Order: sequence, then C-alpha cells, then structure tokens
Amino acid sequence: MEFNEETKERIKEAKTQSSSIDGLSEKERELVFGKMVDRILDSKKIVNNEVEFQKESSEKRLEPSENIQELYHRLKPRTSLDNVMLIAYYFYVKKQSFVVKDLLDNHKLLLLPSPSNPSDLINKNRIKGYLMLGGKNEKKNSLFTITRKGVAYVEGGFKETKDE
Repeated sequence: MEFNEETKERIKEAKTQSSSIDGLSEKERELVFGKMVDRILDSKKIVNNEVEFQKESSEKRLEPSENIQELYHRLKPRTSLDNVMLIAYYFYVKKQSFVVKDLLDNHKLLLLPSPSNPSDLINKNRIKGYLMLGGKNEKKNSLFTITRKGVAYVEGGFKETKDE
C-alpha cells in the first residue's frame, strides 16, 4: 500500500518529534511514535491489516515456533498475576480468546500450581486495564482477551508503562 506524500511527511515529522522528547527511554519513544502514527492513520481512515510500521524486533515477542513453556522460561513472570498475563499474551499471539479453564490447563502445562481463585486473578488484571471481557463462547463461558496495555506490560518485562 502506498501513502501519499502528505501522509509520509506527517509520519517523518512524528518520528522526529518523538525522538526529540527528553527523559524517555528508547522503548517509550517507540510507543509515543506508534501512537502518533496511529492517530495519523486514523485521521486518514486508512485501515489495512497488512501495513506494518517498524516491525518489533523486541526480544519479548513470541516466536512463531515458540510454545508456552519456552515463552515462560524466557520472560520469567514473577507473580501469579504475571502468570495470567503471560497466558493471556500467548493466546493473543495465537489469535484466540481464553476462558478460565484454558488458564487452569496452561498452569498445568507450565507445571505451576493452579490458582485457588483464577477468576479473581483475571478480575485484578481487568481492573488494571490489562484484560477485557471478549464475550461468551458457545458454552456460555466468559471469554477474555488481552488489551493493548496488557501487551505492552508483558512485552515490557511485566513492568508498568505510562498510561495512554
């Protein structure tokens, strides 16, 4: 997909502006730039899932051949809330929502003790804005999915990022 010169110029300007912000880490600058590009593209009403800007080279991204155990050992979540987020991230990369049973099944796969109240862990992550309700499945179970903020949290090494 080709962009007109005005859009290309606005994206270059956004890159310059985001790079010139003092006091931000390189990752934070990339996030600011991404948000600016999102706004530029939204203003032009360009919607194309094939367009990729600055493909993430982050070591936190899931490799296509990587399974959940490998992801767990690479990212090393520290808390039970982080374990839930890792599992949610894994389902997100596989383009799926998850139910509480999926959460419990994946705890077993990871050889982790099953949480006594998995719904509570999900709700705590929902309150933080990391997860959201994604509807119901055919068995009327609640489906959950990770939010953009949740993806940034996991890819940022389970560290809080500045709010949007």
